[in-house]
Amino acid sequence: MAALAYRLLAPFGVEIDRDLSQPLDMSEAVAFRELFNAHSLILARGQSLTMAEQRALCGHLGPILDRAGENGVMSNVAGGYAAVELAWHSDAAYTNHPFDALSLHAIDVVDGASSTLFISAEQAWRALPPATREVLGDARQEMISPHFTALSGRTCERREPEAMKRGVRPAVFTNPHNGRDALWVSELQTARLLDCEWENSRDLLGGVFDRIYAPEHVFEHRWANGDLIVWDNIALQHMRGNLDAVGRRVLQRVIVGTKGVAPHVAA
Repeated sequence: MAALAYRLLAPFGVEIDRDLSQPLDMSEAVAFRELFNAHSLILARGQSLTMAEQRALCGHLGPILDRAGENGVMSNVAGGYAAVELAWHSDAAYTNHPFDALSLHAIDVVDGASSTLFISAEQAWRALPPATREVLGDARQEMISPHFTALSGRTCERREPEAMKRGVRPAVFTNPHNGRDALWVSELQTARLLDCEWENSRDLLGGVFDRIYAPEHVFEHRWANGDLIVWDNIALQHMRGNLDAVGRRVLQRVIVGTKGVAPHVAA
């Protein structure tokens, strides 16, 4: 990884200092992938990337996924659902093909006014008490893509949550990028643990969430124009607060993955 100078972030991730509008050479591309697999999140400041340049960079991690009905921009300008709080989740975790990586590039934001928060689902799994790990190790869960009116709070606290899509997934998922296990339950997408009374499922999950989303486990990045973050969507979960009062926030997004239909678009 000497081909790319970096510094460690806490509690996970790295920051690199390089003009990423210029293509990576072979040794840098290898180092970029190694940093991604080892540290799960890469931050670079002061960037000015076209969509094509951001796609080329993320292409070192795998195929770029285009989804019908989306234009590669995350913006709060329209308000409504585009500006509401998003609880903790990994994108497309309720499917058999969760995204491999996500990348956001701040192209029009009020510096320091808004943030994206991350936790390591790999660290979270390793830090759970042995008794909880024993319960969750072989558990299965019902996961959903919640309706746009219910994107904040804990889905497991609603007995019959409305969903645009549903799936059954393990509570613990082995990350194919590095072989490490990641806790796969999340505030936004986990409706309930299977083979468990709803109340018991709610209480167990609530205790897990209280522990893994505690402030000391969170990496919060406050956006400034030119910031770029690339992260492992399987190793990490992310969330954002309400965006109604943060001014313009326009982020250019690239998805690395092989499949994935947007919940609001017919398959």
